[in-house]
Amino acid sequence: MKDDPFKIKEGLVRDSKLKGFSRTRNSGDYLDFWSKATGSLGRFLTDSKVNLLFLVLILFLSILWSRSFYLQVIKGNDFLNIAEGNRIREEVIKSNRGLVYDRFGNLLLKNVSHFFLYLDQKNLPEEPEEQEELFKKIKDILEIDQETLQERLKHKENKILLYENIPYQKAIKLILLAEDNLALEVNFEPRRQYFSDLGLSHVLGYLGSVTENDLDNDKNYRYTDRIGKTGLELIYEDTLRGIDGIREIEVDALNRAKNIIAWHEPLDGHDLVLTIDAAAQAKLYEVMNKNAEAFDKTKMAAVVLDPKDGGVLSMVSLPDFDNNIFTSALDQEQYNNIITDSRNPLLNRVISGTYPFGSVFKPVVAAAALEEKIIDANFTVNSTGGVQIGNNFFPDWRPQGHGRTDIKWALADSVNTFFYTVGGGNNQWLQEGLGINKIMDYSRLFGLGQATGIDLNSEAFGFLPSKEWKEEALGERWYLGDTYNLSIGQGYLLGTPLQAAMIMSYFATGQVFKPHFIKETKINDQVEVFKPEVLLDNLISDQNFKTIRAGLRETVLEGTAQSLQSVKVAVAGKTGTAQFNKNKTPHSWFAAFAPYDDPQIVILVLVEEGGDRGLAVTVARQFLEWYFDR
Repeated sequence: MKDDPFKIKEGLVRDSKLKGFSRTRNSGDYLDFWSKATGSLGRFLTDSKVNLLFLVLILFLSILWSRSFYLQVIKGNDFLNIAEGNRIREEVIKSNRGLVYDRFGNLLLKNVSHFFLYLDQKNLPEEPEEQEELFKKIKDILEIDQETLQERLKHKENKILLYENIPYQKAIKLILLAEDNLALEVNFEPRRQYFSDLGLSHVLGYLGSVTENDLDNDKNYRYTDRIGKTGLELIYEDTLRGIDGIREIEVDALNRAKNIIAWHEPLDGHDLVLTIDAAAQAKLYEVMNKNAEAFDKTKMAAVVLDPKDGGVLSMVSLPDFDNNIFTSALDQEQYNNIITDSRNPLLNRVISGTYPFGSVFKPVVAAAALEEKIIDANFTVNSTGGVQIGNNFFPDWRPQGHGRTDIKWALADSVNTFFYTVGGGNNQWLQEGLGINKIMDYSRLFGLGQATGIDLNSEAFGFLPSKEWKEEALGERWYLGDTYNLSIGQGYLLGTPLQAAMIMSYFATGQVFKPHFIKETKINDQVEVFKPEVLLDNLISDQNFKTIRAGLRETVLEGTAQSLQSVKVAVAGKTGTAQFNKNKTPHSWFAAFAPYDDPQIVILVLVEEGGDRGLAVTVARQFLEWYFDR
């Protein structure tokens, strides 16, 4: 064939290797209108289609890359945390709150651990029937009604404290139930227990549930925490409060614990050592309760101070309350009994109750008269039973009068006529007295009308009247009779028992220290000692100071508190009877310090509506006898 191109080749022809050749095709016999569709002629993809396909592919890959970048780079940490959160469960290890001791190291309260049942609403069964079955089992174990359970389920937070202080046998059943129900958690946690025989409910205060405001103010609190609401628990919350620990547990897909992978130890709160003498506190509480029951006078207030540094040795307000009811889920019935009690047991009468002082105010008036040289130690009046001013008669408490009276006897036998005279003047013995302005100036000098700054909440200021106040508030001018009443601690003047104790504290030592409860704080192994703060000093001259002290000592030797002679040491003091309502029995007051030559304590007792039979003196005497006999 190489030599003759026109010769037809015989035998095998390898046409299959020819481009575009098809063995089954009869080329030339018919017209092939579908050649493009078969792909045998021309190209299936044009350049434009290839470009479009390429752009679609690039777009698709870009979307995948962008999404991957978003998930892995931008949101990677968030999803990692979510994944870890699903893998790791955190459990809180409750810290112990700091303990509180008296000045001799005696415990005033303690922490006692109990079982607590929590409900995690995120892990509740989805089916209502399963939830109802779970709640029924809880009710049966705890023996509570449906209403109680539903009330506690109203909380909006995920983790709810369902029940606390659970008995051991019931706790075991709940622990077994919790093994098959991830929504339940049983913990063993500490709670406060207060000693009811000390009468410290108003001083120590109590703990309560965290509120929304608490959470807003401090993000470290949890809904299930208990924090100080009143008393020292409130004032020293930051000191007593511990730092909870965290236990990180690895869980499986069903949230069942596998391994503990991290453990952060809780840090207990710091301890407080108070100036309180626990034995003296218990005795004062006992004496007051016995007299309250014997004389049916249930509203009393008493405070015992160390005049050398202002430390509170004892403080009791009656009626008191059991602060243990606030340490667990609040019993509404018990709480209602407290808040509806007409005697107002939640009121700390020592610092929050305000009363007319009566004659315990007379040492302030005596000091003012001596300092202003209105009188001297030799000045006398003749008490014949009272003073007549126009149509008004201002009586002495002895109808027959007290006879010739100087300042010492006026204090010792509480002679009203003497103080009417030095306060407002009397044409018979003194033309011009101190007047309201001077009396109020010295009241402020002795700390009245202002808070003492004691480390308790809700301290009252008391009230100091003025001419301007009366004209504006009552629409009346100030009369001489108003000054007379003010001179004996009556009328519009109001103050707290603690303020009255501060007055007596000054005449004990010549100084007034800021009253306080903290002796020292224990932070880890270090002890921080409290430094006393002087509030009042050098108020009057040394000579006038001695004159008034002598009058206070005469009160026990010859005056209105002679029963105090039964105390082993020399006592000085001042009695008082304060009228506040003509239809009610007056209040009974007594303030004293002892020993006279080297004062160790100051005591103030108030008996609301105690009358003029010396009930406040009785309480003080029984306590002082015990105190200096022990």
